[in-house]
Amino acid sequence: MFSDTYDGSFHDVENHQLLLNTPYSSTLSSRYQNNSCNILFRTLQPKDRDEIKLLHEEWFPVKYKDEFYDELVLQRMFISGDNLYTCAAVCTKKGVTCSDRIDDEGDEFEKDYIHSSAAVKNDCMKATDEEDRIAACVVGSYVEVARIDRKTVEFLVDDPTLHTHLFYIMTLGTIAEYRHCRLATKLIRRVMDEVEIDPQCGAIYLHVITFNNAAIRFYEKLGFYRVAEIKDYYTIDDERHNCYLYARYYNGNYGRRDY
Repeated sequence: MFSDTYDGSFHDVENHQLLLNTPYSSTLSSRYQNNSCNILFRTLQPKDRDEIKLLHEEWFPVKYKDEFYDELVLQRMFISGDNLYTCAAVCTKKGVTCSDRIDDEGDEFEKDYIHSSAAVKNDCMKATDEEDRIAACVVGSYVEVARIDRKTVEFLVDDPTLHTHLFYIMTLGTIAEYRHCRLATKLIRRVMDEVEIDPQCGAIYLHVITFNNAAIRFYEKLGFYRVAEIKDYYTIDDERHNCYLYARYYNGNYGRRDY
């Protein structure tokens, strides 16, 4: 497990990104076994707090402070004041006809692995509260280039005066019963849509532990480039592990590609 816990600052969140890339299954997923439901996409809401906390505890090996879950449902980091981007794929059995249907083909990433602002527009009518069940969720944040370490900026940004911020993927998780529905792909594509319309955002980036081949294939399939290998990025059970820095570039920024 990780040697320390999240304390609310951006850099600490970034440094805990093994949760983007670690194989964990969810014992909570039994309640989603009936897949005869519609899927809508929306931001996390205060009523989701307990559920998203339980899911993160099942999905990821890092222990978060309770304040982290308050931040998720309010879409804001308390210490820095930075906005958070959240988008949940919600299963609902009543009152919804969803225009964004999911495909039958599954994500390789979703079959085997769980992955680690602007408002997300709902595609559907609001579902009955008691029928909402989170099937997948992505969390991220826009980060000013001035706050990213110099070496990472050198890798990712050609001209920091032109591309003043990047988008960092913090967490991505899908429950087991929905990993054939391409929900992870749908969620990442929504992030891509956000970034494409922001001319000053130069890239989406994230970290992947080097032995997580499923996550690596998932991101490369979506057009992410392996930018660099970072030594001793993760600490797991007192052992150090390297990670890969991955990025997908936007708005005329080309950055560094395969190292």
